[in-house]
Amino acid sequence: MKEYKFGNTRVIVHSPLWALSDEEQDKWVKEETEKGNPVLAEIREAINDCYRKRD
Repeated sequence: MKEYKFGNTRVIVHSPLWALSDEEQDKWVKEETEKGNPVLAEIREAINDCYRKRD
């Protein structure tokens, strides 16, 4: 579990990925992306949507 605080918001992440080193996390994400992991694709799309300019 990893906890972050952004202003008044507390975010708690429950993921075994936090037990991996940064290098291991990068490797895992790269491997899963190459496999076509649909969850990672959805996460990437959601993040990109947050940065797109709205008309």
